[in-house]
Amino acid sequence: MYRDKKVYIVGGLRTPIGKTNGYLKSFLPEELTSYLIKELIYKYNIPMDAVEEVMLGNAIGPGGNLARLSLLEAGLPFHVTGTTIDFQCGSSLKAINIAASLIKSEERDLIIVGGAESTSLAPNKQYHPKDKRYKGRDVFYKRAQFAPHSIGDPDMIEGAENAANYCSIEREPMDIWAMESHLKALKAKAEEKLKDIICSIKTEEGIIKEDESIRNNVTLKLMKRAKPIIDPQGKVTAANACLTHDGAALIVMASEKAVEKYNLTPKALWVGGESMGTHPNLSPLGAVYAVEKLIKRHNLNINEVDLIEINEAFAVKILAFLKHFNYEKEKVNIFGGALAYGHPYGASGAIIMLHLLEALKDKNKRIGIASLGVAGGLGVATMVERCE
Repeated sequence: MYRDKKVYIVGGLRTPIGKTNGYLKSFLPEELTSYLIKELIYKYNIPMDAVEEVMLGNAIGPGGNLARLSLLEAGLPFHVTGTTIDFQCGSSLKAINIAASLIKSEERDLIIVGGAESTSLAPNKQYHPKDKRYKGRDVFYKRAQFAPHSIGDPDMIEGAENAANYCSIEREPMDIWAMESHLKALKAKAEEKLKDIICSIKTEEGIIKEDESIRNNVTLKLMKRAKPIIDPQGKVTAANACLTHDGAALIVMASEKAVEKYNLTPKALWVGGESMGTHPNLSPLGAVYAVEKLIKRHNLNINEVDLIEINEAFAVKILAFLKHFNYEKEKVNIFGGALAYGHPYGASGAIIMLHLLEALKDKNKRIGIASLGVAGGLGVATMVERCE
């Protein structure tokens, strides 16, 4: 019954991406998302009461229901549902897939979906004194536990180092990929490839309209100077791993009925989504295995996918993907990735989806996949087909 129901991605917007304690440091996540909600409603001429749900990803906020807070801040009617998802850096792509399922099952017709993150305003978190993990009144933890310690619960940087060793990927190719990410991002910026999806923010100090982390002085020599993060012989450095960031991104998703009713022009058809688990010690590889599961379910060869966006939390993740599939690197992250733009965790899935849609349009291609590796040994992927 639901198999033939179409789900459309109408389009979306993102904020410029700021560094931790950079030019978005004072913006609450709900301020960024409510601003984008209002801009999307204006951009696509959507009646406020047409929005049935706002679904947002968020990983390191203070808790609560960011989506509900955001939609009320934006002035949407009280009857609009808000749902917040914590799937760590895969949160907003997971939200996109869940929203698609709701539309496909005819429970919803129009959903605003995406995510937001403010690492600048991340609260200090502490275990309860009765919790055996409590270390003292002045000791705070930076992240939740994602796997039993008996299996291994490494930080993502440790997971990236493990993945590099597991896949026999050396440091130099990682440094080269990171350098090229900045070069591609600089080129995309100069050619205004992303101008239609970046929403400027007006402040008392001026207008914020550009991503803060793209560097115009990156060379391989500079990359080689960076010291390994974990141990002197390690491969993962601050140069081939992304920093931490602030930002938000939202996407409008709609049923065929809503597209016709509100005279919308979709950018893409949602084809399918998948999640996949892997060993927690090899968490970056979740992106690889999620894509593998997705293309198998749709009976596709990876070479039938025209373009791919993979979140560049670490360069090793991309190189592991290319090695696993023997895929052409020129088809991955053609405008650069998170190593250049940044990685505001809860928003990153929506960001790479927006970049994918612009890339498909720019290259006049049809099928694309967006994918992320997720803390705790998870991956999420989404396939779209361009409509334009």
